[in-house]
Amino acid sequence: MKKDFQQQLEARKHRLKRRAGEILREIGRAFLLMGAITAVTAVLLVGYDLTIRSPYFSIRETVVRGCKELTEKEILSLAGIRPAANLLTLNPEAIARRIRANPWIQEAFVGREFPDRLVIWVRERKAVALLQTDQGLYLLDGKGSPFKKMDPEDELNLPILTGCIKGGKTNETLIKQSLALLGYLAGAPNIPAIGGVAEIHGSETFGLSLFTDVGLCLKLGFDGYENKLKRLTSVMADLDRKNLKAGYMLIDLSDPAKINVQQRNILGSEGPASTKKGYRM
Repeated sequence: MKKDFQQQLEARKHRLKRRAGEILREIGRAFLLMGAITAVTAVLLVGYDLTIRSPYFSIRETVVRGCKELTEKEILSLAGIRPAANLLTLNPEAIARRIRANPWIQEAFVGREFPDRLVIWVRERKAVALLQTDQGLYLLDGKGSPFKKMDPEDELNLPILTGCIKGGKTNETLIKQSLALLGYLAGAPNIPAIGGVAEIHGSETFGLSLFTDVGLCLKLGFDGYENKLKRLTSVMADLDRKNLKAGYMLIDLSDPAKINVQQRNILGSEGPASTKKGYRM
Protein backbone atom coordinates (compact mmCIF):
# COMPACT_ATOMS: atom_id res chain seq x y z
CA MET A 1 0.00 0.00 0.00
CA LYS A 2 2.80 2.35 0.92
CA LYS A 3 4.56 1.63 -2.35
CA ASP A 4 1.37 2.31 -4.37
CA PHE A 5 0.87 5.62 -2.58
CA GLN A 6 4.42 6.74 -3.40
CA GLN A 7 3.93 5.82 -7.05
CA GLN A 8 0.74 7.86 -7.23
CA LEU A 9 2.51 10.78 -5.59
CA GLU A 10 5.34 10.61 -8.07
CA ALA A 11 2.86 10.47 -10.98
CA ARG A 12 1.10 13.57 -9.70
CA LYS A 13 4.40 15.41 -9.42
CA HIS A 14 5.25 14.54 -13.03
CA ARG A 15 1.83 15.74 -14.21
CA LEU A 16 2.22 19.02 -12.34
CA LYS A 17 5.66 19.55 -13.87
CA ARG A 18 4.31 18.92 -17.37
CA ARG A 19 1.39 21.30 -16.81
CA ALA A 20 3.68 23.94 -15.38
CA GLY A 21 5.90 23.65 -18.43
CA GLU A 22 2.93 23.97 -20.74
CA ILE A 23 1.66 27.01 -18.86
CA LEU A 24 5.06 28.65 -19.01
CA ARG A 25 5.28 27.98 -22.74
CA GLU A 26 1.77 29.47 -23.25
CA ILE A 27 2.74 32.54 -21.23
CA GLY A 28 5.89 32.89 -23.31
CA ARG A 29 3.93 32.66 -26.56
CA ALA A 30 1.43 35.25 -25.25
CA PHE A 31 4.24 37.65 -24.41
CA LEU A 32 5.76 37.12 -27.84
CA LEU A 33 2.41 37.77 -29.51
CA MET A 34 1.83 40.93 -27.48
CA GLY A 35 5.30 42.12 -28.34
CA ALA A 36 4.71 41.49 -32.03
CA ILE A 37 1.36 43.34 -31.91
CA THR A 38 2.96 46.26 -30.07
CA ALA A 39 5.78 46.43 -32.61
CA VAL A 40 3.40 46.30 -35.60
CA THR A 41 1.15 48.93 -34.01
CA ALA A 42 4.11 51.20 -33.41
CA VAL A 43 5.27 50.75 -37.00
CA LEU A 44 1.75 51.53 -38.30
CA LEU A 45 1.42 54.62 -36.11
CA VAL A 46 4.79 55.92 -37.20
CA GLY A 47 3.97 55.12 -40.82
CA TYR A 48 0.60 56.88 -40.55
CA ASP A 49 2.18 59.92 -38.94
CA LEU A 50 4.83 60.09 -41.65
CA THR A 51 2.16 59.65 -44.35
CA ILE A 52 -0.12 62.43 -43.17
CA ARG A 53 2.87 64.71 -42.76
CA SER A 54 4.26 63.85 -46.16
CA PRO A 55 4.02 66.62 -48.77
CA TYR A 56 3.31 63.90 -51.34
CA PHE A 57 -0.39 63.92 -50.37
CA SER A 58 -0.71 67.69 -49.94
CA ILE A 59 -3.47 69.15 -52.13
CA ARG A 60 -1.91 70.96 -55.05
CA GLU A 61 -5.05 71.32 -57.19
CA THR A 62 -8.76 71.68 -56.44
CA VAL A 63 -11.16 71.31 -59.37
CA VAL A 64 -14.74 72.62 -59.20
CA ARG A 65 -17.27 71.34 -61.72
CA GLY A 66 -20.91 72.22 -62.39
CA CYS A 67 -21.08 75.78 -61.07
CA LYS A 68 -22.97 78.37 -63.12
CA GLU A 69 -24.72 80.81 -60.81
CA LEU A 70 -21.91 80.61 -58.27
CA THR A 71 -18.29 81.12 -59.18
CA GLU A 72 -15.48 78.66 -58.52
CA LYS A 73 -14.07 81.10 -55.99
CA GLU A 74 -17.36 81.15 -54.08
CA ILE A 75 -17.50 77.33 -54.01
CA LEU A 76 -13.95 77.13 -52.66
CA SER A 77 -14.78 79.72 -50.01
CA LEU A 78 -17.78 77.62 -48.93
CA ALA A 79 -15.63 74.48 -48.86
CA GLY A 80 -13.21 76.04 -46.36
CA ILE A 81 -10.21 73.88 -47.31
CA ARG A 82 -6.92 74.79 -45.65
CA PRO A 83 -4.02 75.59 -47.98
CA ALA A 84 -1.87 72.52 -48.69
CA ALA A 85 -4.19 70.31 -46.61
CA ASN A 86 -3.47 66.58 -46.66
CA LEU A 87 -5.75 64.65 -48.98
CA LEU A 88 -5.96 61.72 -46.55
CA THR A 89 -7.12 63.72 -43.54
CA LEU A 90 -9.95 65.62 -45.25
CA ASN A 91 -13.59 64.89 -44.41
CA PRO A 92 -15.39 64.93 -47.80
CA GLU A 93 -18.87 64.84 -46.28
CA ALA A 94 -18.15 67.81 -44.01
CA ILE A 95 -16.89 69.79 -47.02
CA ALA A 96 -19.99 68.87 -49.07
CA ARG A 97 -22.23 69.85 -46.15
CA ARG A 98 -20.65 73.30 -45.97
CA ILE A 99 -21.14 73.80 -49.71
CA ARG A 100 -24.78 72.68 -49.54
CA ALA A 101 -25.44 75.43 -47.01
CA ASN A 102 -25.66 77.87 -49.92
CA PRO A 103 -29.29 78.07 -51.21
CA TRP A 104 -28.15 77.80 -54.84
CA ILE A 105 -26.62 74.37 -54.23
CA GLN A 106 -28.91 71.38 -54.60
CA GLU A 107 -26.26 68.67 -54.36
CA ALA A 108 -22.52 68.61 -53.72
CA PHE A 109 -20.03 65.74 -53.94
CA VAL A 110 -16.36 65.76 -52.97
CA GLY A 111 -13.87 63.19 -54.29
CA ARG A 112 -10.14 62.51 -54.03
CA GLU A 113 -7.84 61.89 -56.97
CA PHE A 114 -4.57 60.66 -55.55
CA PRO A 115 -2.00 61.77 -54.87
CA ASP A 116 -2.74 65.51 -54.73
CA ARG A 117 -6.03 66.48 -56.39
CA LEU A 118 -9.43 67.28 -54.87
CA VAL A 119 -12.53 67.38 -57.10
CA ILE A 120 -15.80 69.10 -56.14
CA TRP A 121 -18.96 68.47 -58.16
CA VAL A 122 -21.98 70.69 -57.59
CA ARG A 123 -25.48 70.67 -59.00
CA GLU A 124 -27.17 74.02 -58.69
CA ARG A 125 -30.85 74.79 -58.51
CA LYS A 126 -32.31 76.36 -61.62
CA ALA A 127 -34.53 79.35 -61.03
CA VAL A 128 -37.50 79.32 -63.43
CA ALA A 129 -39.68 82.08 -61.95
CA LEU A 130 -40.05 84.58 -59.14
CA LEU A 131 -42.75 84.30 -56.49
CA GLN A 132 -44.21 87.47 -55.07
CA THR A 133 -44.69 87.28 -51.30
CA ASP A 134 -45.32 89.76 -48.51
CA GLN A 135 -41.59 89.61 -47.73
CA GLY A 136 -40.47 90.27 -51.30
CA LEU A 137 -39.59 88.17 -54.33
CA TYR A 138 -38.34 84.62 -53.95
CA LEU A 139 -36.67 82.42 -56.56
CA LEU A 140 -38.62 79.31 -57.52
CA ASP A 141 -37.11 76.11 -58.86
CA GLY A 142 -38.79 73.77 -61.34
CA LYS A 143 -40.61 71.94 -58.53
CA GLY A 144 -42.22 75.14 -57.31
CA SER A 145 -40.08 75.40 -54.17
CA PRO A 146 -38.90 78.87 -53.13
CA PHE A 147 -35.23 78.45 -52.27
CA LYS A 148 -33.82 81.96 -52.03
CA LYS A 149 -34.94 85.53 -51.55
CA MET A 150 -34.00 87.63 -54.54
CA ASP A 151 -31.09 89.95 -53.86
CA PRO A 152 -30.05 93.05 -55.82
CA GLU A 153 -27.02 91.13 -57.15
CA ASP A 154 -29.25 88.41 -58.62
CA GLU A 155 -29.35 89.57 -62.24
CA LEU A 156 -32.27 87.43 -63.37
CA ASN A 157 -34.91 88.15 -65.98
CA LEU A 158 -37.68 85.79 -64.93
CA PRO A 159 -41.50 85.84 -64.96
CA ILE A 160 -43.14 86.86 -61.71
CA LEU A 161 -45.92 84.73 -60.21
CA THR A 162 -48.44 86.89 -58.38
CA GLY A 163 -51.68 86.13 -56.53
CA CYS A 164 -50.44 82.70 -55.39
CA ILE A 165 -50.18 83.75 -51.74
CA LYS A 166 -53.27 85.09 -50.06
CA GLY A 167 -53.73 85.72 -46.37
CA GLY A 168 -50.32 84.22 -45.69
CA LYS A 169 -51.32 80.89 -47.30
CA THR A 170 -49.61 79.59 -50.42
CA ASN A 171 -51.79 78.12 -53.17
CA GLU A 172 -49.60 75.26 -54.40
CA THR A 173 -52.06 74.43 -57.19
CA LEU A 174 -51.80 77.88 -58.75
CA ILE A 175 -47.99 77.74 -58.56
CA LYS A 176 -47.85 74.33 -60.25
CA GLN A 177 -50.29 75.43 -62.95
CA SER A 178 -48.24 78.58 -63.58
CA LEU A 179 -45.00 76.61 -63.90
CA ALA A 180 -46.68 74.08 -66.18
CA LEU A 181 -47.86 76.95 -68.38
CA LEU A 182 -44.35 78.41 -68.52
CA GLY A 183 -42.98 75.00 -69.44
CA TYR A 184 -45.48 74.61 -72.26
CA LEU A 185 -44.77 78.10 -73.62
CA ALA A 186 -41.03 77.41 -73.62
CA GLY A 187 -41.41 74.49 -76.01
CA ALA A 188 -44.63 75.20 -77.89
CA PRO A 189 -43.91 75.40 -81.64
CA ASN A 190 -47.28 76.71 -82.83
CA ILE A 191 -47.76 79.71 -80.55
CA PRO A 192 -47.63 83.12 -82.26
CA ALA A 193 -45.11 85.70 -81.09
CA ILE A 194 -46.57 87.32 -77.97
CA GLY A 195 -43.37 88.65 -76.41
CA GLY A 196 -41.66 87.47 -73.25
CA VAL A 197 -43.73 86.42 -70.26
CA ALA A 198 -43.45 89.15 -67.64
CA GLU A 199 -46.06 87.97 -65.13
CA ILE A 200 -48.56 85.22 -64.46
CA HIS A 201 -51.32 86.19 -62.08
CA GLY A 202 -53.18 83.42 -60.29
CA SER A 203 -56.70 83.74 -58.95
CA GLU A 204 -58.76 81.16 -57.10
CA THR A 205 -61.83 82.61 -58.84
CA PHE A 206 -60.66 83.37 -62.37
CA GLY A 207 -57.64 81.13 -62.85
CA LEU A 208 -54.48 82.29 -64.61
CA SER A 209 -53.82 85.51 -66.50
CA LEU A 210 -50.62 85.98 -68.46
CA PHE A 211 -48.95 89.36 -69.06
CA THR A 212 -46.19 89.84 -71.62
CA ASP A 213 -43.45 92.45 -71.83
CA VAL A 214 -45.18 94.08 -74.82
CA GLY A 215 -48.35 94.81 -72.84
CA LEU A 216 -50.46 91.84 -73.98
CA CYS A 217 -52.75 90.20 -71.40
CA LEU A 218 -54.15 86.70 -71.91
CA LYS A 219 -56.88 85.45 -69.60
CA LEU A 220 -56.61 81.67 -69.64
CA GLY A 221 -58.83 80.43 -66.84
CA PHE A 222 -58.11 77.13 -65.12
CA ASP A 223 -57.25 74.39 -67.58
CA GLY A 224 -56.89 73.40 -71.23
CA TYR A 225 -54.15 75.97 -71.79
CA GLU A 226 -52.74 74.17 -74.80
CA ASN A 227 -56.01 74.26 -76.74
CA LYS A 228 -56.69 77.83 -75.68
CA LEU A 229 -53.31 79.07 -76.82
CA LYS A 230 -53.73 77.33 -80.16
CA ARG A 231 -56.76 79.56 -80.78
CA LEU A 232 -54.50 82.56 -80.30
CA THR A 233 -53.10 82.19 -83.82
CA SER A 234 -56.42 83.07 -85.43
CA VAL A 235 -56.98 85.91 -82.95
CA MET A 236 -53.64 87.51 -83.76
CA ALA A 237 -54.28 87.12 -87.47
CA ASP A 238 -57.65 88.85 -87.02
CA LEU A 239 -55.97 91.70 -85.15
CA ASP A 240 -53.52 92.14 -88.02
CA ARG A 241 -56.37 92.28 -90.54
CA LYS A 242 -58.06 94.98 -88.44
CA ASN A 243 -54.74 96.82 -88.21
CA LEU A 244 -54.79 96.56 -84.40
CA LYS A 245 -51.59 96.18 -82.46
CA ALA A 246 -51.45 93.13 -80.21
CA GLY A 247 -49.68 95.13 -77.50
CA TYR A 248 -51.90 96.51 -74.75
CA MET A 249 -54.70 94.14 -75.70
CA LEU A 250 -56.65 91.95 -73.31
CA ILE A 251 -57.61 88.65 -74.92
CA ASP A 252 -59.97 86.46 -72.92
CA LEU A 253 -59.33 82.85 -73.87
CA SER A 254 -60.91 81.32 -70.78
CA ASP A 255 -63.81 80.10 -72.94
CA PRO A 256 -62.45 79.08 -76.38
CA ALA A 257 -66.01 79.10 -77.77
CA LYS A 258 -66.33 82.86 -77.27
CA ILE A 259 -63.08 84.77 -77.26
CA ASN A 260 -63.27 88.40 -76.18
CA VAL A 261 -60.71 91.01 -77.19
CA GLN A 262 -60.38 94.43 -75.56
CA GLN A 263 -57.84 97.19 -75.60
CA ARG A 264 -56.25 97.59 -72.18
CA ASN A 265 -56.10 100.93 -70.37
CA ILE A 266 -52.65 102.44 -70.75
CA LEU A 267 -51.16 105.51 -69.12
CA GLY A 268 -50.39 108.19 -71.70
CA SER A 269 -49.43 111.84 -71.58
CA GLU A 270 -53.04 112.80 -70.97
CA GLY A 271 -53.72 110.21 -68.30
CA PRO A 272 -55.31 106.79 -68.59
CA ALA A 273 -56.77 106.09 -71.98
CA SER A 274 -60.40 105.07 -72.10
CA THR A 275 -61.15 101.43 -72.79
CA LYS A 276 -62.27 100.97 -76.35
CA LYS A 277 -65.20 98.76 -77.07
CA GLY A 278 -64.09 95.17 -77.44
CA TYR A 279 -65.33 92.56 -79.84
CA ARG A 280 -66.02 88.87 -79.69
CA MET A 281 -64.80 86.14 -81.97
